[in-house]
Amino acid sequence: MSFDLKANGENDPVVGVYEIAETMTEVGGEFGFFTRERVAAELEERVAAGEADADGAAEELAVFDGRVEFTADGRVVEWMKIPAGVSEEEIKEAVEAGEIAGCRDGLLTTGETKEWKTVEGRYYYNSGGERELFGEEQSPWDELTFDENGLLIFGGVMKLRRI
Repeated sequence: MSFDLKANGENDPVVGVYEIAETMTEVGGEFGFFTRERVAAELEERVAAGEADADGAAEELAVFDGRVEFTADGRVVEWMKIPAGVSEEEIKEAVEAGEIAGCRDGLLTTGETKEWKTVEGRYYYNSGGERELFGEEQSPWDELTFDENGLLIFGGVMKLRRI
């Protein structure tokens, strides 16, 4: 089964499936948003210099293999790549046992979702975070905004590109 944006409200600026275009990390001593290519180049250099191992580098890059889906019914679903070597039977068993909620296109989701909503033309998602400022509880709802390149800023640590 593939992602069907039309079934999810293609004309809404938020509803759809997104790939991780950039993530917040450190590259070359600079902390900021970087693409997979920049992060991969940095990791290759670190592995070649003996400062990192290949497995650890692959794990760091795995974040770019995920997807984030904003559904028309107000849910945010995070999808991650199915680990190499996991069989169809193991996936089926995990779904039946409730360990994962589903899989498609080589991705799986645990079923844990967050909410998103529109308020006066602005978009927000419930980060689920418990926050406090000067002893007062703060809202877990964060505004969803697009940067100058049209990437959706998510969680303050990822920039998403609609696919």
